Amino acid sequence: MRIQGIVLAGVLAVAGEAWGRPPPPDEYPEEEPKKPAIEWSTWVRVAYGAAPAAVEARPRVTSPVDPPDARDQGWETAGGIEATVGIADGGRVRVGPWAEVRTSSDAVVGGEIVIAGAPRELDMFWYRGEGVVMGRFGGNREIITAAVSYGYRAPWKLRGPWRGTTKYMIGVRMVGSWTRAVDNPELWSATLGLETEPVGALRYLLGIRSWY
Repeated sequence: MRIQGIVLAGVLAVAGEAWGRPPPPDEYPEEEPKKPAIEWSTWVRVAYGAAPAAVEARPRVTSPVDPPDARDQGWETAGGIEATVGIADGGRVRVGPWAEVRTSSDAVVGGEIVIAGAPRELDMFWYRGEGVVMGRFGGNREIITAAVSYGYRAPWKLRGPWRGTTKYMIGVRMVGSWTRAVDNPELWSATLGLETEPVGALRYLLGIRSWY
């Protein structure tokens, strides 16, 4: 997990250099952020994927046809919201609902499991955060979908005391997803992309001191 955290931090830190870094907080919090009853976040995703090419019946073929393994490829964008409650390991194992609108289909809803603290400390973008592994499953009347992601997250409020029953989380993660039609398993697609909390990302990229 430590090696994965170092690799992820290196890739995203290099990308961040093109925009410039914001001023770091004066100091890291000495206390570990308290796990609240509810953690929630919003995100946007940009991904690239592939799906089997559409096949049409043609009575007469006068030109070569696509091979059976032909693929359609393209971009997908999405935005969503999630909320989780802790069920084990002091709140590090969490479950809850999520919902998403996407360009590739109608809106989808489902459930997710979050394993935080993988690793327990992962410093990126001047924030002391943690690694996180997430799994989602859901769909709508026409499709079912699943996703697995790994990335970095931190609380929006960087310094304690942390009070209240909810906490808004920010971060960035790599995500792979798979989707198929409910009535036809041969109609499927798979994507690989990045998800990030949009306002937290903007705060980092622009270095807006008042938002810290």
